[in-house]
Amino acid sequence: MKEAIWISLAIVAASYWLFDRFLAVKQDPQEPPLIPSKTPLVGHLIGLVMRKNDYYVKLRQKHSLPIYTLPMLTSKLYIVNSIDLISSVQRLPKILSFPPIEAKFATTICASSKEGNGIIANNLNGEEGDWGYSHDLYKSMNFALAPGPGLDGMNRIMIQNIAHSLDKLKSQEGQAVVMKLGKWSRHEITMATTNSVYGKCNPFNDPKVENAFWEFENGLVMILIDRMPSLTARKACRARDLVGDAFQLYFEAKHHEYGSTLVQNRYNTSMQNKVSVNDIARFEVGNTIAVLVNTAPAVFWMLFYLYSSPTVLQDCRNEIESVISDTTEITGTRRTVDITSVKQNCPILTSTFQEVLRQRTLGSQVRQVMQDTMLDGRYLLKKDVTLIMPSLVMHTDPAVWGPDVSVFNHKRFIKGNRIQSSQKLNPKALRAFGGGTTLCPGRHFATTEILATVMMFILRYDLIPLDNRWTPPKTEKTNIAAVVMEPDTDITVKVVPRESSTDCEWDFKLPDSNMVFGVAAEDRHD
Repeated sequence: MKEAIWISLAIVAASYWLFDRFLAVKQDPQEPPLIPSKTPLVGHLIGLVMRKNDYYVKLRQKHSLPIYTLPMLTSKLYIVNSIDLISSVQRLPKILSFPPIEAKFATTICASSKEGNGIIANNLNGEEGDWGYSHDLYKSMNFALAPGPGLDGMNRIMIQNIAHSLDKLKSQEGQAVVMKLGKWSRHEITMATTNSVYGKCNPFNDPKVENAFWEFENGLVMILIDRMPSLTARKACRARDLVGDAFQLYFEAKHHEYGSTLVQNRYNTSMQNKVSVNDIARFEVGNTIAVLVNTAPAVFWMLFYLYSSPTVLQDCRNEIESVISDTTEITGTRRTVDITSVKQNCPILTSTFQEVLRQRTLGSQVRQVMQDTMLDGRYLLKKDVTLIMPSLVMHTDPAVWGPDVSVFNHKRFIKGNRIQSSQKLNPKALRAFGGGTTLCPGRHFATTEILATVMMFILRYDLIPLDNRWTPPKTEKTNIAAVVMEPDTDITVKVVPRESSTDCEWDFKLPDSNMVFGVAAEDRHD
């Protein structure tokens, strides 16, 4: 018996020595400090699986390092906590690169063909100049989503859709409408967004396509982490294929010609790079993730924070009321809201949205180190290591936001409104839309959609939870692809028309304008 025990111990010791000698992570003294794990080999992996993004916050609180190395079995990660170092990362977009990460994500979740994957990989990081499918596609999307006619057209269709949706919430025969807030937000944002992008022949007009998309989104984790998702995530893969087939029919019938500048640019750029229609349809499924997954929960959280705080709600209502134009007509009073005027004159509404993003976003910006390089002249980053900048770490850091970091302060982002006047707010610390060359191109559309929906809602209705309590739901089931936390459970609410909104007609308009909501640091001019 003792001999067997000694033999077992010898095998374990020999195995550990072999792993440490040949497979364990090697660390150069110039690399970011390595944080060891109490449980050898798998400790940090277990921590990330169990606590997800909160694990990065725990490590920041414990070690207070601007950047560190996290050993993960036979590989490692670099984790950046400092806003100054994030700025340094953003100045090296081809050395600390996002396109290889994005391409791997896209080809994995979209199930594109080998030929399509090869086209994506062609000059992916721009080593041979500013050309290639990735470069051309990003350029065409930025053009379509920049302030101007293309964006205005999408916004107008979106506003019309949301206004119509709100009309349907009027009380019927004196009975208030009762609904699930999250379910309403998801469906109405899905339809308003896809109608504005894909036009009158929107594939999502078929409820089967809408339901399949969200089924696919729910199974993204298994598709990404498993090598045989067709077996382990069969339901999600079937749902993805259903949406992809609907897009293929859409493009083959040339229905994109009735859609937005965005979808036309994506299609034309793909054809110019010799991408097949089948692959264009598969990639469009991935593009839809970008325009839908985060907007619906952002609307949910905006409405939650507004209606759960009478002060915040009244401040935003008063601000919006100040830009409304009233006219008396034969049929009664017409109340007109100019969205452009709201952008210019409603800093509290904008600040409230920014604070919601700070409290409820958890996405990470990820880069691949393409060659050995010194970051900020101090830290050696080794080729092929993945670098992560977790937004949750930045959004919860008291050194950045002050002692009230855990408090929802809806005026936090208004210039001159800091609790500690000596502490200047760094707008780059809000990472909800990323930054640098990978700043989200759809941020203007998403922000206008979210704030227009919320603005129209709070002007016309009150929301009352059926249990009379605004209890924040947990967010532990949030999808790996999400930037905004998704509520685990829904809130049932009663929709009550406000007295001031019942005897009037509402008109929401968006004149041509280059004005945007200054949410991301790159869009602010204060």
